Amino acid sequence: MLTIFIRGVLCNWMVSTGVVGAMMSNSVSGKVIAMWMPIMLFFAMAFEHSVVNMFLFPSGLIMGGDFSVMDYLIWNEIPTVLGNLVGGLAFTGLMLYATHGRTAEARSLAPATAPAMPAE
Repeated sequence: MLTIFIRGVLCNWMVSTGVVGAMMSNSVSGKVIAMWMPIMLFFAMAFEHSVVNMFLFPSGLIMGGDFSVMDYLIWNEIPTVLGNLVGGLAFTGLMLYATHGRTAEARSLAPATAPAMPAE
């Protein structure tokens, strides 16, 4: 379970990095390249992604795999989902927030006042 959890963390770190890289690029070719490299690494290194596993494991069951749905859920999907959450939130989301979260202008909590109506 720990191995699958870590592979899930690394997977979503790669996927999230690809998404952020694509959002930062201004050109189509830059977006494609920024998405392609981290996602290619995720596939090449056989990391675990919960959505991909939702296709692969039922396909394996249909083709005669020797495991049950509960085996899949307990021993793969749960640690993979938890790893994906940690990888996306901690390694990408929190790092982006820590480095860029305070660059925006501070917003006032008081409601904005409407401009005064001219006297008639």
